[in-house]
Amino acid sequence: MLQDLLSEDNVSFHYPAETWEDVIRHGGQLMVDAGFTDPTYIEAMVEVVREMGPYIVLAPGLAMPHARPEMGVKQVGTALVTLEKPVDFGSPENDPVSVALFLCAPNKDEHIQLLTDIATLFEDEEFLDAAANFESIEDVQEFLSEHLEDA
Repeated sequence: MLQDLLSEDNVSFHYPAETWEDVIRHGGQLMVDAGFTDPTYIEAMVEVVREMGPYIVLAPGLAMPHARPEMGVKQVGTALVTLEKPVDFGSPENDPVSVALFLCAPNKDEHIQLLTDIATLFEDEEFLDAAANFESIEDVQEFLSEHLEDA
C-alpha cells in the first residue's frame, strides 16, 4: 500500500529543516497538496508532539508524524521527507531524526496495511541508510519493491 501512495508529489529529499516543527509542517503540506488532508491536519500533528512529547520518533532516526482522523483527514495517505541534516525531536532514545514518514487515515481501520508497511520499513536496518541516499521517487519505489514485496 505504501508504494501505491508515494509519488513525486508527496516525497521530499534532503529537506533543510531547522526544527522538528519545520519537518512536520513540510511533510504536512505535502499531504495537503496531495489531497490527503486539510491544512488543519498540519497544526494537529504539531500539537500532538507539543502535548504528548516525541512518541512519534519510533526508531533511531525515524519519525512517523500523524494526528487524529477527525483533525482534517480526507483519505488514507502518507508523505516521505528525508532531511539534509538530522533534527532533534526530543527523543533521548531515537534522536536525531533524518527520515519522517507521515501517516493519515480517515478511521482506525483503513490504514492497517499502511501501518504494516511502515513498521516493516522501520524494522529494516537498511532503510535509514538507503533513505539518506534517495534522490528520486524511482529510488524510493525500487527500495520499497525490494523490501516490502512480502508485506
